[in-house]
Amino acid sequence: MSKSKRTSRKDRQVRRVSGTDDVIAENRRQFLPPAADREDLDRSPDADIEVAAMPPKRHKLSLMVGGEAVSSVEIVDFRQQIGSQTLRMAGIAGVETHKNHRFKGYARRIMVNSLRWMRREGFDVTMLFGIRDFYPKFGYAVAFGHVCFRIAVRDAELVTPTGYRFADYGPRYLKAALAMYHRNNAGRTGPVFRDPKHWAPFRKGIQWGVKAVCRMALDKTGKAAGYFVYDGEPLKARIVEVGFTTPAVFGDILRAAGKIAWRQRLEQVEFILPEDDAFIGFCLPLGVRKEVEYRRDGSGMVRMINIPATLKAIAADLGPRTHGSGRLNIRTNLDNVGLSWSAGRLKVGEPTNGPSVRMPQWALAQLIYGYRNASALAANGILKASGRSVAILDEMFPVRPHFFHAVDQF
Repeated sequence: MSKSKRTSRKDRQVRRVSGTDDVIAENRRQFLPPAADREDLDRSPDADIEVAAMPPKRHKLSLMVGGEAVSSVEIVDFRQQIGSQTLRMAGIAGVETHKNHRFKGYARRIMVNSLRWMRREGFDVTMLFGIRDFYPKFGYAVAFGHVCFRIAVRDAELVTPTGYRFADYGPRYLKAALAMYHRNNAGRTGPVFRDPKHWAPFRKGIQWGVKAVCRMALDKTGKAAGYFVYDGEPLKARIVEVGFTTPAVFGDILRAAGKIAWRQRLEQVEFILPEDDAFIGFCLPLGVRKEVEYRRDGSGMVRMINIPATLKAIAADLGPRTHGSGRLNIRTNLDNVGLSWSAGRLKVGEPTNGPSVRMPQWALAQLIYGYRNASALAANGILKASGRSVAILDEMFPVRPHFFHAVDQF
């Protein structure tokens, strides 16, 4: 065999890659950070992109080739909390390419065009729960850790019940459950606003295909005082949401959760709840094990669609974190903005002369969602700025508890 035709074993392995699973497996051999190339989302979507409305708040974008939809994506319109403010968030509900048209670049085209469409339609950010090793190439980055608390059943039985009884959730409890949800999650980053006109109550557990069961805690008059939602998967006692009007209901909710585990002969109850959840604070003296997983990629991922609009929307929360007066430019591969502040008020405008910070849009998304701070991004070489500018961003965007409820995943 001549030298020009000789191939290494590694080369032969790469050339055998043919299926989606093989491509993903090959990608996992190296760390692929989210894309940071310059983006122009102000371009109009391609002419072969067809948009169909799917009421009440969903659209389907399809790439048409020869009159056939070869690849598509569904986008759901949400309002998402960032502290005390809300952003317009586009939830990516499904990305699909017909099996006869894969490996032709169609998925990439539909994803790129979906970003342009979201920008045109006025979305601030976008979020998805996706497979690993695919979405970073479109600028999506992890913004949510996976938090799990475990309590031994024998410890859950130590609390003294206070007399609340439980009933299955029904439509008559919708108003009370939503009021508790919004009150309990006020100021938290991540939860979506549940519109009573469109929200489908407790439609899933921790995963699709797993039923969510909601139990309402009622006081002696029959008024809803709390609720908890558990995952209907067999051989699991997994609580995915807790709501309350008074902390007095916590003991009964914990004992009810313990009974679910006891009936299945399980030793522990799992709680997939926010790190700063008041119910978890109640449980701490009983003994709680906490596990947090920060994934390299996959799971809850976000990216920016319109940076100026996003920063203007949350400026009321950012301003009080500043000191004195100053200005700072933020330059990304998507948008450039200028921040100025004085007396606890922050304004967002065009960049001006002065100190600048450079980072990809996905890094700014992680700052906004409280997933990482500027110092960590600078240490990784992702954020470029002076030490003073990094310190300003650390104060403006602190790492803080953030959470997205499983029943709202799309």
